[in-house]
Amino acid sequence: MKISKILFLVATSLSFVALSQTTNAATQTVKSSRNLTFKQITANNSHRLGTIRQLTRSQIATDHKLTGKQVQYLASLPLPKRLSAKNFTIDSQNLTMYLTKNKLNVKTARIPLSKLSGIILNRYMPSKYKFKAPVSSKHKVVALTFDDGPDPTLTPRLLKILKKANVHATFFEVGSSVIRYPQISKMVLKYGNQIGNHSWNHPQLTSIGRLKALNQIALTDAAIYKATGTLPEFVRPPYGAINSSVGSAFDRPIIQWNVDSRDWAYLNTTKTINHVLATTHNGSVILMHDIHATSVAAVPTIISTLKKRGYKFVTLQELMQKPLLSNYQYFGKNDYRGL
Repeated sequence: MKISKILFLVATSLSFVALSQTTNAATQTVKSSRNLTFKQITANNSHRLGTIRQLTRSQIATDHKLTGKQVQYLASLPLPKRLSAKNFTIDSQNLTMYLTKNKLNVKTARIPLSKLSGIILNRYMPSKYKFKAPVSSKHKVVALTFDDGPDPTLTPRLLKILKKANVHATFFEVGSSVIRYPQISKMVLKYGNQIGNHSWNHPQLTSIGRLKALNQIALTDAAIYKATGTLPEFVRPPYGAINSSVGSAFDRPIIQWNVDSRDWAYLNTTKTINHVLATTHNGSVILMHDIHATSVAAVPTIISTLKKRGYKFVTLQELMQKPLLSNYQYFGKNDYRGL
């Protein structure tokens, strides 16, 4: 037998051995993870478990083409609430949730580990998915948020302003408007912004009870999903009104603010500008509205002036510098509170 052929056979044999070892290692990882509980992988943290539940819903919405009714059903999908539960496995790429019987007839949901960095403890994650705290920015940082849209005229105008300034924002949209102007919601994401859930028709959620409040959020989820194909990651309750009974039903971060532009009260561009510039500080979440022409007109000056003052406009995740967890209220950088 020629030496070259012998070398080829040896190399092929070694490749099969390596592949077998890799497969066995992956299988062993899955087997060993079956003995884990959510308590172990989350450090006994119910906020992290709630985040995993919502990521499961989002993954199902991504993997399956759902109807509006099915999206609404996701809110009541039976998912583990006890940290002692074990109905999952972890491999080198995914956390696989094994679902109990449900109306969607979905048996599993595979959540990429890339979405779980900072939620599952690092000791259970492959090296490339371990959470690493980002380096603190030398700039002062601020996040822009806009409520009550989409508006067919003002929201596109605002999107062009933000694009020109190279700034991204989060738009907390009302479901009844999303249904009327789905193309505008789609445009919000196309321009690189985020969409959050701001209820169906803007009631004070704490005054209508848990079930009706959940229906407000579920209806809006369905509207946003129909318009964009995605579920909103955040909820902002109208008027910022929230309590533990209502907020815990959503399994999502509750985004509040620490700078109220009061644009809704002033309806005056100059007063809005002056108020925002006077009250913004490092780590601010600014509340504005994209349904008032005076508010949209104030944005260019607010952005340009804050940039001159050394501010950098960032997303909510960049502002917090870590994953935002379910059933916490976020007011600004380093300011998060329970419900």
